[in-house]
Amino acid sequence: MTIMLIFILYMIISAIVLWFLTLGHFQDWLFRCTLVLFLPVIGWFIPSVWPKKILKNKGELFEAYMNAQTDDIPIELRSSKMVIERDRELAVVSIEEALIISDFTSRRRVMLDLLKQDAMKYLDILQTAVMNEDTETSHYAVSAVIEVKRELSLLLQKLSVEFSQNPQDLEVGLTYVQVIKEYLRSGFLDKQSTKNYRMTYIQVIQSIIEKNQATEALFNEKINMEITLGELQAAEQTALLFKERYPHSEKPYLQLLAIYCELKADTKFTIVLNNLKNAPIMLTNEALVTVRYWSTGVNHTDEMVMG
Repeated sequence: MTIMLIFILYMIISAIVLWFLTLGHFQDWLFRCTLVLFLPVIGWFIPSVWPKKILKNKGELFEAYMNAQTDDIPIELRSSKMVIERDRELAVVSIEEALIISDFTSRRRVMLDLLKQDAMKYLDILQTAVMNEDTETSHYAVSAVIEVKRELSLLLQKLSVEFSQNPQDLEVGLTYVQVIKEYLRSGFLDKQSTKNYRMTYIQVIQSIIEKNQATEALFNEKINMEITLGELQAAEQTALLFKERYPHSEKPYLQLLAIYCELKADTKFTIVLNNLKNAPIMLTNEALVTVRYWSTGVNHTDEMVMG
């Protein structure tokens, strides 16, 4: 009840402050109210909320927040360049470059073109565009990010129910895993929610493993998430099962080496390394480099820095 009262008070105060900031312009006031209500407290740090004259510091605060929210999921421009064609231009430019070097009118046109597509596919770009110096471009990006968050939340709720009702359905399980992964990557979650969804992610993959339907990629995903959570014993058990299910793959060996590095388990590390060297497996360059490096007699206990 106390939390509800605080939230109501927050809504009232926010609405009054924003009314004065927008000088009574209803549509602008409504848009900014939506931001601060959909994103309590955080919304105040979004550039679109503040007048240009006081935008500079707020933009820096919001950027700091976004960086903090995505410690393990850094917000960066996509390495693969997406291109768009414009009616008034002969050249083809990347979306990222257009949002940085183009004039404001071109940036807005780029953003509108982007929003006609599947916004969820371009979440990294949208998150970057939220901090764009052009407030209208930022408006478009914020609106899209809010919509993506809403869609992901609804889809997660739907899949959670479907999976709990029919855990044997592989298609539902795989979709659920992918959506959780996207939600974790989005940076929308606080620290506790992130941990909870990581645990759910592991549990769903575990149910797929128990049905003998897990791919190598899923085993890798589960192990990586367990390592992220510091569940090294669980990661070891998953890797051992991975090795049992895929005896002709180098990946479980590499995962075990990474785990034993973290655990400083020198004896186990040496055993796995020797097993990998003697395994009837055609090693990739990654595995060959690993084997050659650790076969040089490096002191495992002091210098285990793989990962």
